[in-house]
Amino acid sequence: MTSIIQPDSFVPQAQGVQAAIPIWFKIDWSPEIEQKIYKDWGTYYCRRRRENLGIHYFNKALTLGPTDFTTLYRRSQTKRKNALTESALKDCRDAQRILNSLQRNDAPINLEVCDALYELNHFENSKAELHDNARLFTGNKTKIFERLLVVVDENIQDACGPSMTQFISENDKLIVQIAEELRRYKKDTRPLWKILKEQEKCDVLSIPEIEDEMLSPLEIARRNRAFDVFNQMYLDRSWLDMIFLKHVRKNPTLLLDQCKKSYEFLQTITTKKYDELKGFLKMLEARSPMYNIRYQKFTNKKLMDKFRQEYLYRVQYQTRRNMISALRTIRYLRITKNLPKLANYVEEVMGDYVVKKTHRIMPWKFEFLNEVYNILALAFVDQYTVPKNFRFAEKNALLRLLRFPMDKSLEVKPFVFGDRTTHQGLDTGDPAMSKSRQIVNRFEKRMVFAKYPIERSYLLHQIGSVHLQSHRFDECCFSARKSIEEAIKCNSYIWQFLSYLLIIKANAALHKVERTGEALEKLIKVADKLMEKDIQQFVNVCISCNEEEFNFKKQSVMANSRRESEKSVRSSLSLRQSDFED
Repeated sequence: MTSIIQPDSFVPQAQGVQAAIPIWFKIDWSPEIEQKIYKDWGTYYCRRRRENLGIHYFNKALTLGPTDFTTLYRRSQTKRKNALTESALKDCRDAQRILNSLQRNDAPINLEVCDALYELNHFENSKAELHDNARLFTGNKTKIFERLLVVVDENIQDACGPSMTQFISENDKLIVQIAEELRRYKKDTRPLWKILKEQEKCDVLSIPEIEDEMLSPLEIARRNRAFDVFNQMYLDRSWLDMIFLKHVRKNPTLLLDQCKKSYEFLQTITTKKYDELKGFLKMLEARSPMYNIRYQKFTNKKLMDKFRQEYLYRVQYQTRRNMISALRTIRYLRITKNLPKLANYVEEVMGDYVVKKTHRIMPWKFEFLNEVYNILALAFVDQYTVPKNFRFAEKNALLRLLRFPMDKSLEVKPFVFGDRTTHQGLDTGDPAMSKSRQIVNRFEKRMVFAKYPIERSYLLHQIGSVHLQSHRFDECCFSARKSIEEAIKCNSYIWQFLSYLLIIKANAALHKVERTGEALEKLIKVADKLMEKDIQQFVNVCISCNEEEFNFKKQSVMANSRRESEKSVRSSLSLRQSDFED
């Protein structure tokens, strides 16, 4: 029997590094053939919508043949699919330049230049290029430029037509204001030392300070709403996907630091796709601006004004219902004496909801602020009552009367390595900031945009209260004094009363009897203005407790001094007796 010989037995087996190199790669291709191979691969991957691989192979083909205008043309088309329009315009310009050096003209490449200009929203330049090419070519080649010319003319008409006239007439003051701000914040390209020299300032390090832009809650809400409306207009039902893609770029669940290989890849691809979508949305917005879409929906101006007025009334009515419901809940929580829940609810309503309402939506905003903060202050005052069978002579009687947990406050929680509950900065997941620090930061940010003194007094009182709970007594007194100043501006005696109580608590916790007495003297004057018998009785009892502690402290000091004098007399007598015996 004849044995069948396999053809692979004639091929010598590769060993070592040679085994990893494909056989086809060992063939000595000429640069022209290798360039065509890469160009075909790039075209193949682009047709299968794998643009990244297509651009990769087009780049390889151009390294072997940089004057190949066909490869530049195909790479330009691929880049436009990825919203890399500026780079695509450069490629098609290079291809056009190569053809001009060969004294040739190619209609697809010239059309690619016009398309790139059009997608860059350079409508005037695109229109000029289309007119030039329509005169340059003849026959059927001119029709492709004429068709695109019609589209460009329509886009210019949409952007600069009657819709723009109506938009400018309605927002002329806002446009002037924005233009002035842009002119004011226009970047100066001169060196920093020249700018400071004109301002008669000294340049030390030539490092410009980067200021963080602090936006009001109302402005943040406006921008978020404008972002949503913009996406809804141009993406219709897919606008939720755009919101999801925006937030997923910084999602810690997707971008895990522990996943070393996938982290960088996922971060790059999410950021890239979001930038691509933003580029395409800018193209759509330039071709048909938002004011043009609104103009096309409501060609009748009176009908549009009526629609806006009805929408405003609906929002006002719903806001009013929400405010009445919030007041009802606040009054109920005060009656049930659930102070922690009441304070959290007030902060949620006032810090997250009311700050986003304008006076146009909520004309009674000032009255609502006064009502809410006064109810909260009354709920705070209701807890300060004299309990039955109260004794003045007890230890820390004043602190117990003020409902200050003195025993717990003196307990210093030791740090235990490995126990996360003892870490001061890890209770909220942020190792650099404790929970109290985060609460204070929230109140301080609200202070920047607080317009009314009663609101600032409330915020400063809450800051002082947080400092008091964290045993930062000096900061507590500082915030309480500033709160008193704001309360005096709005003639709010009840917030003055509460702020003086913070100062009294801080001084009593440190057993500063004299300062506590001074604060109590001021407190009794405010209590007389409130004209409430229970409050006046409570303050008188506090004064009595402080006097009792002062007398006890005085007696202990006198007793200590008497003991020291007796010890000194005994020691002197013993010294005299020893001298006599000698």
